[in-house]
Amino acid sequence: MLFTQFGRKTRRMIRGCVLSLLPLLFFAGTAFSATDITSNAKIVADKKSLNGILITFQEAEKNLKKERLPGIMALYSGRYENRGINKTTLKAVWQDIFTRYDQLSSRHLFSKIIVDQKKGTAQVTCTGALFGTSILQKTGSLSIDHWFEAIHYLVLEKGQWKIIGHDPAAGSSSFGSAIHLLF
Repeated sequence: MLFTQFGRKTRRMIRGCVLSLLPLLFFAGTAFSATDITSNAKIVADKKSLNGILITFQEAEKNLKKERLPGIMALYSGRYENRGINKTTLKAVWQDIFTRYDQLSSRHLFSKIIVDQKKGTAQVTCTGALFGTSILQKTGSLSIDHWFEAIHYLVLEKGQWKIIGHDPAAGSSSFGSAIHLLF
């Protein structure tokens, strides 16, 4: 985990500073795209894999804005599994989000992308959020979900990068890791 060399109080302070700056990142207008890579990101990937991973998240954003459930679900592996949630259950979660919110958008800021060519897997460390406007309270954009330095696990299937959920090598116990179901 990032910042493990610092004490608990220092880590909280750093995390608080980063989280307080997130609104600037997310609401800075067109200066940022929905998916960005930090200038000092650690990238261990060939150009084709990197582009393919970015396309996956760009497709997610495009399908969010159009509220296209089939398009969103196409981005997930058929083997998706995350803390007991499978792809079928995840589809119901997304349907609920599409029912409750309008004007959906997301932001992904990647700080590390590690691709294992032999296994056809990728780990993408990301800080981001999912936003929408409640259909009941038209009071502006709300953060539906947010994450800090979470790892998106992807697998290469038929030439496309798909979201697979948590680390398949970790088994069912991922104690101490962030629970992040959607991406």
